[in-house]
Amino acid sequence: MKKNGLVVFLISTWIILSVIFGIFDLEISKNVVNQISIWAKFLQDYGMIPGIFVLLSGVYLYYSFIKIKSDAWSYIQRVVFFLVSSGLIFHLSEIIIGDFVTNNLIIFLLISFAISLIVIIALHFKSQVQNILAVRYAKVVVGVALFGYVILIQGIKYFWGRVRFRELDAAFSQFTPWYLPQGITGFDSFPSGHAAMGWMLLPLLILLSTKKEWIKNLSFVLIFIWGVILASSRVVIGAHYASDVLFGSYFIIIAFLLYHRKIRDTKSN
Repeated sequence: MKKNGLVVFLISTWIILSVIFGIFDLEISKNVVNQISIWAKFLQDYGMIPGIFVLLSGVYLYYSFIKIKSDAWSYIQRVVFFLVSSGLIFHLSEIIIGDFVTNNLIIFLLISFAISLIVIIALHFKSQVQNILAVRYAKVVVGVALFGYVILIQGIKYFWGRVRFRELDAAFSQFTPWYLPQGITGFDSFPSGHAAMGWMLLPLLILLSTKKEWIKNLSFVLIFIWGVILASSRVVIGAHYASDVLFGSYFIIIAFLLYHRKIRDTKSN
């Protein structure tokens, strides 16, 4: 009942804020955007790193969990996890090293594949992960990333075609409210994937579920603050509107709550 109440509260808040931002999106951005903001630029460059590490940990734990299975689906998953791991490592190197990676694309692709392969091989020599919380964490991370981030957020981005605030002309004539999709235009402001990655830290609460109450509460507060700050930075830097970060954040939050409940209530096999 408590969990149902939380979901209802979140969805109610989501609806109220979506209406407010649907009316005041442009005005909010006009008043808060500062494209030379040092903290917002820093989070634009490095804000996705914590989320990427959570994704990598989830992928590796899940890989360890299924590595002894011999059915076709498990083999397919292992190949996919290897490719995803390689892609995340490459993206991480792009974030940290920047243009040097782009200028040496083939070399860093090979390095990323090699690092991923080394980790995968190392996992084969270790015992299969069997901790219930670790398995649940891995399944939730993979599920939320796939359905919440890749399919939902990236899929909507492609078809919504909203122009970012910093890409608007001087008269703001290209601005459109979030509730009016523009189709495939090449623009991708709505919803915010960057903001969504801030909330990918939520599955860490699963690993901490057996810890003392103050540790769990402090962890939740820190994750909440991180998610809000990262989402806010996207509006300040002009990359997104308030509604973009609202929907990007809520897609992941709701996906986490629903997917966590599903995994928790389903016996691990």
